[in-house]
Parts: sequence; C-alpha cells; structure tokens
Amino acid sequence: MNIINNNLQWLLRIPLIGVFLSSGYPKLGNEVASLGFIGYLVGPFEFFGAIFLLVGSFVNDTIHRIGAYMIAIIMVGTLYMHLVKWNHTLSDVTFNILLLSVALYIAIKDCSKLFPSNE
Repeated sequence: MNIINNNLQWLLRIPLIGVFLSSGYPKLGNEVASLGFIGYLVGPFEFFGAIFLLVGSFVNDTIHRIGAYMIAIIMVGTLYMHLVKWNHTLSDVTFNILLLSVALYIAIKDCSKLFPSNE
C-alpha cells in the first residue's frame, strides 16, 4: 500500500507533463500573443518545464521543482492575460487555474517521498 501512496502524485504529474509538452513544443522559437521578448520565452518555459518535471523526478529534486515553477510562472502570466488584458471571466480560465494549482502542488510537495531511502 505504501508504494501506491508514494506514487499517487504521478496521476497529477503525467497529465501536466503531457499538456505542456504538447502545447510548448509548437511555440518553441515563435512569439506568443505579440508580447515581444517575453512571448519568445513562453514556449521554452512550457516545453522545458515539462521535461524538467519528468527528468527531475528521477535525477534531482531541484530540477523537478524548477520545472514546476516554470510552468507556474507561465500559468500566472496566462491568467493575467486572460483576466486583465482580454477581459475574460473566471469561468473562461478554470482549466488554467487547475494547471496552476497542480504545478504549485508539485513544486511545494516533498519530492523525496517519490523514492524513499531504504535506511
């Protein structure tokens, strides 16, 4: 039962990785939403944030947290654009809020529980 509890967070991690790999890859090298220099950072933050989430889980806790924070930064920017610049309502950004929440949960949660030591 302990193995199941230690790996339940993958149910959140895998969809988050899938969403940002698939949405970030086409944006690599392209400007997003006419944001100038910042617009060119959206694709790499999404794509490499997802890669860091995947690889960092097996390699280094810091890499995994950096990836989660990269995705969280993008989602904060997305919420700002939708709510402030484009005057959308909260019902228009529910998926974005969910993605931000999952990214922050993964960033804050103790990753060392993924692979407990056998001491």
